[in-house]
Amino acid sequence: MVWQYVLVAAVSYLMGAIPTGWLVTKLGRGVDIRDYGSGATGGTNVMRLMGFRGFLIVAVADVLKAYIPVLSTYYIFEPFEGVNTAHNLQAVAGVAAIVGHDWPIYIGFRGGKGVAATYGAFAAMLFFPLTVPGLLAVAVVIVLAFRYMSLMSVTTVPLGAAAFLGLALAGEVPYAFAVFGGVASLLVVFQHRENIRRLLTGTEPKVGRGGERRAQGSQQGL
Repeated sequence: MVWQYVLVAAVSYLMGAIPTGWLVTKLGRGVDIRDYGSGATGGTNVMRLMGFRGFLIVAVADVLKAYIPVLSTYYIFEPFEGVNTAHNLQAVAGVAAIVGHDWPIYIGFRGGKGVAATYGAFAAMLFFPLTVPGLLAVAVVIVLAFRYMSLMSVTTVPLGAAAFLGLALAGEVPYAFAVFGGVASLLVVFQHRENIRRLLTGTEPKVGRGGERRAQGSQQGL
């Protein structure tokens, strides 16, 4: 029924919209993280201001913002609506949580770029646990080799989507998960469009750099 999709989308969006990076920097430094670095609220930008500890706190929180609604959606709806509907609702929950993270209602719709939230949704979807460690391993290799978090982001999320598609074609996961992977990849690439431009021109800051205060009136959240 339509109301189930609306309810799941609304709850997942509101949970995903919790501005963890904004809260951590407000409480820890008394500043708005969106005034610094890339202007995003995610762990990468927080690391520029608060180091690895701040990054870890925000990254874990952002993962959980999607993991919890996606996983709980399955266990809430599967006994009453069946597996197929529960999986469809999980895909909706995942997309809504990422949208909430990227455009959070609580702080004026200027948020992050959705990578950690996407990983959280990946991890919460049934039949996918063995692929997430593989993506994390690829992510670590890319970051260590190239020192660009953005390169890792726009590489590993589409890889996860491709894995979902392959598993769906093999009959191992529902096609709803493959659709989710495709939508999540589009959102991540869209949110990283300025990073991609800087990567191509060689001006993208490497890990830990680029944390200067942003010029007043510059574009936020990219």
